[in-house]
Amino acid sequence: MLRIVPFLCAALIACGSRSTTRPDDASARPADAAPDPDGPRGDAPGELDAAAQLDAAAQLDAAAQLDAATQLDALAQPDAAMTQPDAAMTQPDAGSTTPNTVSCYTQAAPATTCTLPTHCCFSNFDAQHNGDCTTAACAWGTITCDGPEDCTGGQRCCAHAIIDPNQGLTGYTLACQAGPCGAAPANQELCHPGTCSSGTCVSALGHDNDLPRSLSICQ
Repeated sequence: MLRIVPFLCAALIACGSRSTTRPDDASARPADAAPDPDGPRGDAPGELDAAAQLDAAAQLDAAAQLDAATQLDALAQPDAAMTQPDAAMTQPDAGSTTPNTVSCYTQAAPATTCTLPTHCCFSNFDAQHNGDCTTAACAWGTITCDGPEDCTGGQRCCAHAIIDPNQGLTGYTLACQAGPCGAAPANQELCHPGTCSSGTCVSALGHDNDLPRSLSICQ
């Protein structure tokens, strides 16, 4: 009996030793990660807001580019008012065809006319020979007709250069006369289309630049 006791004690000590050294399954397993207090992870509200802002900015940028392209396309279209030539600038006024009304050209108002007995005085101070309606005597050029409609009895409207033997050309007078106007260039027959006694009615501009450019002469 005494020999059995020590054996039992040794066995108990060995079992106790094995139980203390064997790792406990629960303590050996790694603890699960602490749960996320914010719940399952996903897109944060700040990220969603930033994405929405980027999408809105992209849409605005696309709209701005489309609007700019539309404006550029509109600018590229020719403006009819700009491309059409101004007839008043390209075609000289052939003067007034109304009886007793004569052309009195000025650069600022090319279609100006005077009603007889008020006549037109034109100057020689510039290439345009600007005129002015007046009843006073003219210093350079006097217009009392600009075509046969201003004359009576089949008379012609003639431009005559006034030539002084000493001073040379001193001016012009445009008036009605019964006979032919005389030889050019000192004399010209004034006309409107279809009224020349001979020749063709053309603009004075480029053919007799001593006369106002609103007049027409027979050539």
